[in-house]
Amino acid sequence: MKKVVIIGVISSVILFYILTLKINITVESNDVKVFDNYNENVSSCLEDILGFCILKLPVNIEGNVDTNIIGNYKIKYESKILFKNKMIEKEIKVYDDEPPVITVDKEVIESCPNKNGDVSYKAVDNYDNDITDKVTKEVINNKYILKVSDSSNNETVLEIPIEYKDDEKPTIKLNGSSIVYLKVGEKYDESGYTATDNCLGDITNRVKISGIVDSNKEGKYTITYSVVDDLNNKIETTRTVYVYNKNPDVPIGDKVIYLTFDDGPSNYTNNLLDILKEYNVKATFFVTSNGSDSSIKRAYQEGHSIGIHSYSHNYNEIYKSEEAFFNDIDKVNNRIKRITGEYSHILRFAGGSSNTVSRFNKGIMTRLSKEVELRGYKYFDWNVSAADTATKDSSKIANNVIKSLKKGNNIVLQHDTNYGSVQAVEEIIKYGLSHGYVFASLNVTSPTVHHAINN
Repeated sequence: MKKVVIIGVISSVILFYILTLKINITVESNDVKVFDNYNENVSSCLEDILGFCILKLPVNIEGNVDTNIIGNYKIKYESKILFKNKMIEKEIKVYDDEPPVITVDKEVIESCPNKNGDVSYKAVDNYDNDITDKVTKEVINNKYILKVSDSSNNETVLEIPIEYKDDEKPTIKLNGSSIVYLKVGEKYDESGYTATDNCLGDITNRVKISGIVDSNKEGKYTITYSVVDDLNNKIETTRTVYVYNKNPDVPIGDKVIYLTFDDGPSNYTNNLLDILKEYNVKATFFVTSNGSDSSIKRAYQEGHSIGIHSYSHNYNEIYKSEEAFFNDIDKVNNRIKRITGEYSHILRFAGGSSNTVSRFNKGIMTRLSKEVELRGYKYFDWNVSAADTATKDSSKIANNVIKSLKKGNNIVLQHDTNYGSVQAVEEIIKYGLSHGYVFASLNVTSPTVHHAINN
């Protein structure tokens, strides 16, 4: 009986001990920053009433933490043994505490006084990537303030100082040309202007004009245009007005322009004659077999000089011998006689006396330059070239002549077979008359210009 009692007591104690055993799960982990590694330490023990671990148990884990995505993750941990079971749940937060970065193209903004300027910027977040479109901007107390927040409400504020200044001058643009030519008595009409400022925009209404033009009196007049912005930056520009008379019928002075035209006449010669007539300018035409007789006749009747150039303008033919040369120019001169009633005694060699295209006949130009004078001709080269065989741009052709003019005699080479060269004549005449030049035609008494003979 006593033995039975003892066994019962021992059994009760064992049962109590077993009943008081418990499972304890320990999880060591913390919230993790996005893109960092997530670490956890999990253990499970079967513990007695005194807290001693008598048996380590496996742990079943349900759920996972994705550190590439911000959020809250619930993880379940469970251990089992016999009839005992323990489960705990823990929430892990994947967070972002890194603010975005704003980059700008300038550390200081320089701006007009009446503006706030601007800046180029870009906002990049470690998680949201490009968030430039979320940037807000405002100007407070001379500072350009950029703000941006990412999806985790991490905010970045960037302040850029603004320096208000303006040291740039306005600009004035003249309508039309900055050089105007007027005949005496012709009314001067202001062609207008516009003025702009980098800060104020259109300030045409601020322009002040000074200077007058007396169109009844020859001379050079200057009109000055000036404008000032709010910070006293000033700009001036001028328009020059030349008032001139037609080419005067006076003795030739020390500034003379001889306009000469080779290779014609052509379909453009009558246009040229119209221009020359308008300005009372006489020119010289070194003609060929080209064009109509009527153009030569008109030029002669209007007082222009008609000179000999070449009938064929074929270098290989006209320079093969002295005889061939004189046969060629005789044909031209016969044409001139038939049209005008008289022979011409002035000529220009095809290619000029300095040509090298005749070198296939050694010394031909040296011989011809002497022989033509022995036969009663006077030949003329040129000392101003319009270079109109290289371009048809009338502005360039006119400029080629104008920039080459000098005091003394200026024999200008042009071609009335080039319409651009014909168009350039009016600009050349206007410049010449307004700068004290007289225009004249060539004759046997005119000063000669001879090139150096190259053959």
